[in-house]
Order: sequence, then structure tokens, then C-alpha cells
Amino acid sequence: MAVNGALPVNVRVVIEGEEEAGGESIAHYVQIYPANLQCDAAFICDTGIPAKDIPALMYGLRGITYTEVEVRGANHDLHSGEYGGIAPNPLHALALIITSLKGADGHINIPGLYEKMQKPTAEELAFWNEDPLHFNEAKLEEMGVTQLTGEADYSPMERMWARPTLEVHGIVGGFTGEGAKTVIPAVAKAKISLRLPPEIHSEEAFNLFERRVHELAPAGVTVTVHNIHGGEGVLVSPDTAPMRAAAAAMKETFGKEPLFLREGGSIPIAALFYNVLNVPVVLMGFGLPDDNLHSPNEKYSLSQFYKGIRTVVRFLQNLA
Repeated sequence: MAVNGALPVNVRVVIEGEEEAGGESIAHYVQIYPANLQCDAAFICDTGIPAKDIPALMYGLRGITYTEVEVRGANHDLHSGEYGGIAPNPLHALALIITSLKGADGHINIPGLYEKMQKPTAEELAFWNEDPLHFNEAKLEEMGVTQLTGEADYSPMERMWARPTLEVHGIVGGFTGEGAKTVIPAVAKAKISLRLPPEIHSEEAFNLFERRVHELAPAGVTVTVHNIHGGEGVLVSPDTAPMRAAAAAMKETFGKEPLFLREGGSIPIAALFYNVLNVPVVLMGFGLPDDNLHSPNEKYSLSQFYKGIRTVVRFLQNLA
């Protein structure tokens, strides 16, 4: 606007602050007032690229179901000397449930979860298995570990981008302070999420998860599964006019053709815009693998920030 006096296309900016809490307000707004958001394309700048010199556009995201599993035993904490051996222990019960939900081999033991899985394309499988850009080595170095875990029958990239996952984010219960306190807790809780390929709906996954947790609960405890939030995955076509405009913009800025990749994370508004507004979605972001997402010292590179500005300017010009 400073250079040319006006934008080359009309732009509507939608801002919401609940993405990490489920995005209920924007989901409601888009579904109730789609006419207010009529457009030719939706642009979401919330993804990343494999390295600062490797541009990429995302065409696939996983969905998510985020839960809290609450296990209750006695009506108050108990002395483990007086009651050990006869009292149900919610922490132990929770550990039994979690280890039964996913085995050491990385396979998720929830009946029905894998039934709707769609096989990736031959091109995707070839790229993931060959790993020409050495993503697997980069992930090892980035995480500071010596081995990638998970289902050995599938490549690491397929496990990251196209397979369901089940992860435990936190466990609380009993005594966690300094020193010792021999208590059998009355309550234990765990935060557990599933990342879901686009073909598995989040509500359906939650129902399967809830049923399985109740099946695995040992005798003597009461289990409640809370559905905290969910969102859908999406696969968008890389061969739309907006995506071609984005690819051309990235090539101009980075000097090379961008890769088309899936991403393992979840951006529920992408599926929302794609399915409700029925428009092409462009997922073009500039974050780097070492930005420490969701970790201490999360960062964003200034060089990527300015490179992103230049790329988005070219994208809008190309789109026009």
C-alpha cells in the first residue's frame, strides 16, 4: 500500500485468540455467518518450512482430539501403610490405562480407529521412504535424541504427517512435593490427545477413545473422560490458482521451487474455511524447525519475518 497506494486484491483479516483452546468462537462465527466471509481464497500464515533455504507449502494437516482422563478411587487420600494392598490406586489405574492404549511398538490399541485410514499416494510414499532431504536425520539432531520411536512398519515422515498418534501431555495426582508422604491418592488425571489424519473425524475419535478407556479401567475405580476440544484435519489441492500464486511467490523470494508437504500439527480453521466457505486454502508460513514451538524460549527469526513479508507481498500481487 505504501508503494502502490492500494492493495492489488481485497483482503479481509480475521483475528481470533482461542486457537490453543479449541477455537469455539471462530467455528461458531464461520458456520453462522459465512456470508460475512465470502472470498476467493483463504490464506493462513501459521505453518513452517524445513530449513531457512528450503521453501515449502503445506497441503495437509492432521486433526486433533484433546482429552482429560480422570480416575477416582476412595473418597479421600489414604495412608499406604493402613490401606496398601486393599485400596484402589488411581495413579496405578491410570498407568495401566495409558500403557494399554498405546503399546511400546507405537500402535494405538483403540478398536475402530484405523478403519477409515486412507492410503497415501504412491508419490507421497516414495518421498517419505526415500527422505531425499534427510528430514529424519534433522529431526534426530533437532530433538537431541538417538532414535526415532513409533510404528516401525511406517517411515518417520508418514508417522509424523499421515498416521494417528496418541500422546500423554501431563499426569497429576497424589503427592509431588519434596520429601516423602506415603499417600494413596483419591484422584489422578492425565491430559491425552490424538492427532488424526483428515479422514478420521475428531468427535468419532473421541467416542472410540472414551469407550476404550472405560474398557481398560481396572476394578475399583471410577473413570471420567472429558472432551476438552477437537478440530478436523484437511487435505487441500496443491493445484489451485491461489496455491500456484503462492508457489510462484516463494520461488521469487527464495530462488527455488517450494516443496509441497504435509504437516503433523493441527490448524482447525483450515478445515473450517475449506469445508464451510468452500474456497481454496493456502497454508504458507515461515517458521523454522528450531523455533521451539510450545517450549521454553519459543522464538521466531527476524530474517524469516522479513522474508515472509516479501513473499506475502508477491503472493498478493500474483493472486491479482
